[in-house]
Amino acid sequence: MGKEIGIDFGTTNTVVSYFNKKGKLRQLKYKGDEIIPSAIYFYSKNEYVIGSLAKRLIIFDNQKQAGVLNFKPKIGEKEKIVVTAENGDTFSIRPREVARLFLNEIVHGIEEKLIKEFGPIEGCIDKTVITVPAKFNSTDKAAIKKAAKDAGFKTAKLVAEPTAAAVACQEDMGLDEGDIQDKAILVYDFGGGTFDVSIIRKEGNKFQEIATNGDKNLGGNTLTDRLAEELLNRINDEYGMELPFSEDEFDESYYTMPLIHYRQNMLAIWQAADVIKEELSESAEARKVCNIWLDDGTSAMYEAEFSRNELERYISRDVQRTIDITIRTIEEAREMGVENISPIVLAGGSSNIPFVKKSLEDKLVKDEIIYGDDVSTLISRGATILAECDLADELHDGKTNVQTGIAVTSGVQYGKFQAIIPENEPLPCSKTRRFKLMHDGQQRLEIHLYECDVKNFPKAVRIDDNGITLIDTLIIDDLPAGLQKDNTVIDVEITIQKDDTLAAVATVKDGTGNTIQSGSVSVKKESDLE
Repeated sequence: MGKEIGIDFGTTNTVVSYFNKKGKLRQLKYKGDEIIPSAIYFYSKNEYVIGSLAKRLIIFDNQKQAGVLNFKPKIGEKEKIVVTAENGDTFSIRPREVARLFLNEIVHGIEEKLIKEFGPIEGCIDKTVITVPAKFNSTDKAAIKKAAKDAGFKTAKLVAEPTAAAVACQEDMGLDEGDIQDKAILVYDFGGGTFDVSIIRKEGNKFQEIATNGDKNLGGNTLTDRLAEELLNRINDEYGMELPFSEDEFDESYYTMPLIHYRQNMLAIWQAADVIKEELSESAEARKVCNIWLDDGTSAMYEAEFSRNELERYISRDVQRTIDITIRTIEEAREMGVENISPIVLAGGSSNIPFVKKSLEDKLVKDEIIYGDDVSTLISRGATILAECDLADELHDGKTNVQTGIAVTSGVQYGKFQAIIPENEPLPCSKTRRFKLMHDGQQRLEIHLYECDVKNFPKAVRIDDNGITLIDTLIIDDLPAGLQKDNTVIDVEITIQKDDTLAAVATVKDGTGNTIQSGSVSVKKESDLE
């Protein structure tokens, strides 16, 4: 019999909650911090630190390559991150492996505290619920599950962040059954790396997703980027430089500046912008000094100064995008017959920005918006309730919020997206697609899977259009020998599971539909391969 914890594994920060001996929801501290920066810093390939210390070391890292920030949005990607540790070790590491190392430190750090409070038996972590953005794709979610399992979590279940926020809204913010029964709660979750909006209704003891939308590439870091880009423009004007905002556009020979100096400049600028953004939530003006390398190899101390009005001007388009997505989600719910949408719950650190709150009040009903005591811990508290009640699987009825499919050729049009699993399908759901061989004797088949965000990009048709993303490749590499392409078909059943991760099975049949081989034909996902 061990303890249950809930983890809001965020792009910028991570929060871990639990029930203490008095039955109160509290946050577990790691090295003294309740809000743990999602950062990792390598002293060497095999020695590293996480959290606040890692974030501070990254700031003072002369090479700017020993630390990793913002790895969660890339967790499902194959492309590796190049790290040069403090001692000079250079190595490449997948974002999923960075997440494993980070979570491994979390589990060991907090379990020590739990054992101290509850004893060696009850203090061991037994059940864990980790929250994920509603707009994360199946590969991202599978990567988080694998990272958690490899980090040492005995059982780790995934729950959408808005669902956890809705649970906390009921239990933690003083709403009783009568307040929300048969009502739809709107959760506006504006985090550091992603934006989600979900309309969730409680029916009996279950929370049912009515409508979900969002943008996995829009979060508080996006707002920091806007301010950082303006800060770079001011620095370029001040010192007569033309440094680009994107490293892809930087050329050492053209800009007469070493790449390492450019990287140090960009990190200093971004960190200054992030501090200013946070300070402008409390003050009308903010200043920050940053050390900048110049073209001639000298450095200068530049004082950045911004007002809250300036910040609001730079971020207004992004905030408006969250409002537009929210309104579309409300309209979708109303088309499904759901009219009574109240309250509106704010979650995620970026919801604390005054301009975000004001924009929501201007567009939505002000009296229905709930401002919690601390939106930064709301999601982890909901996750803990789900873990403690062991309801992560039963409590939540989810739906697909994107289309999953393949690329096909239609006439002269190549790379046309064709959906296999549509949006708004109740989870879990399965669909079967038939494939043919390209040549006789073929023993390997690769199937590229794509997701189409049809809600936000309704005109997306081709796989290279905005809104369509390659999420994984299914690999069947043990087909029976001697198959004839004109007399063989392969039925692949694709399943989106309860937690929105993906699975697939294949059956080989002859031209008349008789099974040649099933069960022993394995379907691998490229994302699972090391």
